[in-house]
Amino acid sequence: MTTFHDRASTPATLTTRFDRLAASLSCWLRSGAVQNPNGAYSGWQAASGDLSSPYPEITGYMLTFLAHEALDDAERQRADAASRWLASRVEHGDHTCRLDREDGIYLFDIGMITNGLLSYGRRTADRRLLAAGRTAAAYLIEQLGSGPMVGGVRPQGTEPTWSNTGSAHLLKVLQALLSADVHGVPGAAEAAERLAGTVADVRPPTGTAPVETCPGSELVSLHAACYAAEGLWVWSEARGATDARAQATRIVEWVWQQQLSDGGFTTYAHKDGGPIGNRWQSDVLAQAIRLAVLLSVEPDGLPAASDALANSMYHDDGRSAVLYWPQAEDAHSNCWSTMFAYQALCLLSGEPAPTWHELV
Repeated sequence: MTTFHDRASTPATLTTRFDRLAASLSCWLRSGAVQNPNGAYSGWQAASGDLSSPYPEITGYMLTFLAHEALDDAERQRADAASRWLASRVEHGDHTCRLDREDGIYLFDIGMITNGLLSYGRRTADRRLLAAGRTAAAYLIEQLGSGPMVGGVRPQGTEPTWSNTGSAHLLKVLQALLSADVHGVPGAAEAAERLAGTVADVRPPTGTAPVETCPGSELVSLHAACYAAEGLWVWSEARGATDARAQATRIVEWVWQQQLSDGGFTTYAHKDGGPIGNRWQSDVLAQAIRLAVLLSVEPDGLPAASDALANSMYHDDGRSAVLYWPQAEDAHSNCWSTMFAYQALCLLSGEPAPTWHELV
């Protein structure tokens, strides 16, 4: 098996390539290419240059990313503008998560908003941001409540999906709850314990995928499965939970079994194994690589996946972005895929692993 996460054993040409690509991704993210005049970040930029709607969850992700980057004055101003926009929404009690879907509330998104505000607030020692982060965390804890774990409030007229009816992906919200506990939010630790136990204890039948992302469906969202594994990794790092790490490893090993022969990963796989379709989805690709390194999983397909990721990028004047569906005719440059890929490439180049609160 070939591994790339040990710099001493990685060919210098590969290390240099991964370093260069990671730097170009960071440059695009820090440039504000997908930032709106009001400070909010969009999820993607179309091939035409148009931005998608401002996206609170992705703005939260960006604040977590920017909180751990070296920023120049212009980049710091852009980060400050994003934090003010997100804090203002929380202060006004606006918890809607899709500006193009007025009635949609997703607890996963609230978690990423919470962690972003607390991360950047800690970086800048900004009391307003920390207060907004605590407020968002309190809302998240209230919504998680003591009933069944579900993804949030499904907008009227939309179909059930992993994001609005599933619960496995909510394991990544453990990051926000752990951060909230660090910042003294009442009930955060208890909510984290309950979430870790309730969701992680759902064990699908033997011989099927080790995680259920779409209740009532024969399909597994590989993106949501990776979110579940990321949350379990966070929990294992923060709490020393070896059982959580073992479960995360089982999920990641299964995800890698769904890899396409050309190195990529699709959107869905069958519960009993086998990818559906042959179109690459770059966020899954980046997540699978990042998790393989974090959990010391050594799949044979890792070199092919790293090549696929490198070939899924748009390059322009020293800046690069990851294309969401790189094989599409008008592939868009995707913000969250680019963040995931940045951390994956840093790991491939032998950089230290992020701490649990740095993961985007």
